[in-house]
Amino acid sequence: MGPNRTSTSWEDSTDLELVRAATKDLDAFGELIRRHQDFVYGAAMRVVRNPSIAEELAQDTFLRAFRALDGFRGDAQVRSWLYRIATNLAKNAVTRRKEYPTDQGLDLPVQSHPMARLESLAMSVDMRAAIDRLPDNLREALVLREFDELSYEEIAERIDTPLNTVRTRILRARRALRTDMEEWR
Repeated sequence: MGPNRTSTSWEDSTDLELVRAATKDLDAFGELIRRHQDFVYGAAMRVVRNPSIAEELAQDTFLRAFRALDGFRGDAQVRSWLYRIATNLAKNAVTRRKEYPTDQGLDLPVQSHPMARLESLAMSVDMRAAIDRLPDNLREALVLREFDELSYEEIAERIDTPLNTVRTRILRARRALRTDMEEWR
């Protein structure tokens, strides 16, 4: 692991090895970015729901991570650490810029009758609004479970939260949505 390493030789390194080497070797940090850029972009996109802002936040995430490399002790996985940075930046961007999510998403079946399509669209808009009204911690766990289709264990690891807490958050989020969407039953 000397300074003569080439960027391709970093491909076999663990994330932790890359973090430790990245302060002295930018190729190691480049490998970290290559491995996690899509993941970080996706984490930001789920919060801001705007591709250009998510791209900017992904870049900011890696810039912040680079500045904080010396402080990374390895208590959490690198991916969890990057996820936390990205989602915190994204939440701040939504609050600061008042750029709230659009009506994109929620792929509901489209019926052929115009009134059925309008009703389906209205339900989709109401569902998105109901999800957006959830507290951040409940919404995050629910979206990771329902939209990203992660297991409870994967969610716990990704957001660095105990497994039972994840289960409770998802349960509370589903109950809140059921109550909020009662008129559609």
